[in-house]
Amino acid sequence: MVSESPLQKSPSASESVRALLGKHPLSTTNVDRDEENRRKDPKISRACDTCKRKKIRCDGILPCSNCAKRRLHCAYDAKYGRGRPPTPPPSTAIDEHQQRPRSDNLNDLSIWQQPARVFNDVSASQVLSRPSPEIEIEGQYVDRTSGLNFLHRAWKKLLTQNDKAASYDPSDMERNQLLTSAGDRPFHVDNSVSDGFIPDAATARKLQEFYFETCVVTYRIFHRQTVEGWMEVFLKDRELGKPIAQSMDNSRTAILLTILAIATLRLEKVHGEMSTEDESLVLQRSDDLFCAGMRLTEAEMGFPRLESAQARLIQVLYLLQTARMNKGWYTFGNAFHITLSLGMHRRRDQKRNFPFTSKRQNYITSECYKRTFWVAYIIDKYLSVVFGRPRLYQDGDIDQNFPDNINDEDMTPQGPYISDDPADCYIDALIFHAKIARIIGKVSREVYSVSDLSNQDRLAAAHRSSRELHEWHASLPPHLGTVKPSTLVPSFRRQAIALQLAYSHALIHTNRPFLLTGGGSESVIECISATKASLELVNRMAGDSTLLHSFWWTHYVIFCALAVVYVWEIQRTTRPTDDIDNQSVGKMFDLAEKCHSHLKRASTGLSQNKRYSIILDELRSEAQRCRMGNLPHPHQGGRSNGENHANTDTGFPFLQDSDMFGSVSVQEDMPNILDNFLFSDWQTLDSSKSVCIA
Repeated sequence: MVSESPLQKSPSASESVRALLGKHPLSTTNVDRDEENRRKDPKISRACDTCKRKKIRCDGILPCSNCAKRRLHCAYDAKYGRGRPPTPPPSTAIDEHQQRPRSDNLNDLSIWQQPARVFNDVSASQVLSRPSPEIEIEGQYVDRTSGLNFLHRAWKKLLTQNDKAASYDPSDMERNQLLTSAGDRPFHVDNSVSDGFIPDAATARKLQEFYFETCVVTYRIFHRQTVEGWMEVFLKDRELGKPIAQSMDNSRTAILLTILAIATLRLEKVHGEMSTEDESLVLQRSDDLFCAGMRLTEAEMGFPRLESAQARLIQVLYLLQTARMNKGWYTFGNAFHITLSLGMHRRRDQKRNFPFTSKRQNYITSECYKRTFWVAYIIDKYLSVVFGRPRLYQDGDIDQNFPDNINDEDMTPQGPYISDDPADCYIDALIFHAKIARIIGKVSREVYSVSDLSNQDRLAAAHRSSRELHEWHASLPPHLGTVKPSTLVPSFRRQAIALQLAYSHALIHTNRPFLLTGGGSESVIECISATKASLELVNRMAGDSTLLHSFWWTHYVIFCALAVVYVWEIQRTTRPTDDIDNQSVGKMFDLAEKCHSHLKRASTGLSQNKRYSIILDELRSEAQRCRMGNLPHPHQGGRSNGENHANTDTGFPFLQDSDMFGSVSVQEDMPNILDNFLFSDWQTLDSSKSVCIA
C-alpha cells in the first residue's frame, strides 16, 4: 500500500513509521532530490490515481510504469490531504505512452477524453510547472479532485462553442461588466429614448392586472389595492407630462416600473417558445423598464422604508427570471441589509412599539412588513442552495410571526375585515413556502455541514428532516395538498404546483447524498421517488406555458432531478443495487429524457437554461462512459467473475452501443467519477452554473 504521509525528515522517524506499518521501504525514483521541496528521503510520497485505487505500488512518475505497461491513462488528480501536492516528474517513456495506437473510433468521441489527458497537449516542462490539481475558471478556483471534472469541460464548451444563435460573445460582453453583473447577460437598454419605453395608461393597467393575477404565485409582497393606487398617481403624472417620480418617492416608482417589466416579460413567454431575436426584443422592452427602476433605487435618498426593501426584492425576482444570477445575488444583499435595518426579522413588541419606533403603523403596513420579510427569507434559502453559498438569514436571530391568513381585499388600515363566508386564502401558500424553506435551510446546515460529521450523523439528520417534510406536506390545506391541481382555479393551481415542486426538491436535496454512501436504503428510495415525482410534475407543466414560466427556480429543480438520474445511472452500472426495480428505473429514465428535452427547448441564446443543459450533457456523458466501462466485451461473453449485468435492459438507449468506445483495452479500469464524490460535491454541482459563468 502506498503511503501518502509526508516525507520524514529523520532516519529514526522513517524507521518508526516503517515498523508501525509493517511495510518494506517504498521504491525510489531516478530523479534527483528536490532541494525546494526539501526531500531528504527519495521515497515516493504520492501514487497515481489508478495505483492508489488498486492499492498497488507506484513509482510516482508521469506516466507511472504500471499505467504505461497497461496503456492506461495516468493522472494525479485525486485529492491530496498532506499539504501542497508534489509534482510527479515526467517519465522517459512519455513519448511512447502518448503515441500508443488508438482506435479511429475514438477520434470523434465526446470531449470527456480530451481535457483529462493533460500530458497529451502540453510539454513535459509545462507538466512540471503545474502547481496544483486545481483549475481556475474566470477567477474562481475549482477543485479537480472531487469527481466533478465534467464541470470544467462544460465550462470550456460554453466558451468555445460557435453558436450562431448567440447574439454576443460570452467571453467579452459578459466579462466586461461591473463586478456585480460580471458573467450575466448584458442589459438590452436603448439609451436614445428618454421615457418612451413606458406603456400607455391602458396597457399599464393590463400589465398590472396580469402581474397580480398570473405572475405572483407565492411571493406576495404587496397589498394589491395599495399598489393600484400608486399606479393611478403614476399614470396621472404621465398624463400631465411630469417626471416619473415627482409625486411619489423613488422606491414606489421603482416598484411600479419593475412590475411592468416582469409582466411584459412573462406575457411574451406564455405565448410560446421564442427565438433568440424575439427574446432580445422582449428583453429590450422589459430591461428598459427595469433599468429605469434600478436608477431610481440607486438614487434613493434618506433612511430606508418598507418600500425600499420591497423595491429591491422585486428587482431580485426580475433578475432571477432573466437568469442574471450574479446581479440578483448582490441586489438581494442590499435587500437583506434593509430588512435587518428595519427590524423586519423581529416580532413587534406591542408595549414598546418595536420595531416601529416612529408612529403606530396601520394593519396593512404591518402585514406587508411580515410578507416582505418572509418572501426575502424564502429567496435567501433557495439562493443559498442554487449558489452553494451560506444563508444570510440565521434562524436563531428571527422571531417574526407569519403574516395573517387574509386576502388583500379583506384588509383595512384598522384591521382585517371578517367575512361570514371566508374563502381560501392566497397567503397560505406564502406561509407554507416559508415553512418548507426553513426545513431546506436546516438540511443545508445539518446534512451538508462543513463540520467533520460521520455519515451516520448526516443520515440521522436526513431522516429527521424527511419526517419534518412529510409532516409539512400532511399539514397543507386541501386546496394546496390533496385536491387535484387541475380542478383548481389558475391562481390556486399555480400555488399548489409550486409547493409540490418545492416538496419534491426538498426531499431530493435531503436524501441525494446517500445515493453513493452504500447505506441508507430508505433515503435512496426516498430520493428516487421524489425525483420521479418532480419529473412527472415538470412533464405535465411543459404543456402549460403559464406554469412552466411561473417560477424562477423551475429549471433548477429540473437540473437537480436530472443530475440525480444520471448519477444514479452511474451508481447502478458500477455498483449494482436492488433498491429500485428495473421497471421503475426505466420509466424514470424515459421521463428524464423528456424533461431534458423540455429544458433544451426552453434554452435560447446563452441563457441560464442553456448552461444547465450543457452541464447535464457532460454529466450524461459521464454516465455513458461508466456504462461503457462496465459492458462485457463481445469476445468475452460476460464478466470474468460470472456476475450478470444488472442494467442491460434499462437505462438510456444511447448507452447500449458497446462499440462506441472501441476495444476493451480502452474500457479497462476506467475511473469512476463517483469514487471521490463528496457530500460537498452535490453543492458544487448545484452552483456549477455560477462557476461556469462568474
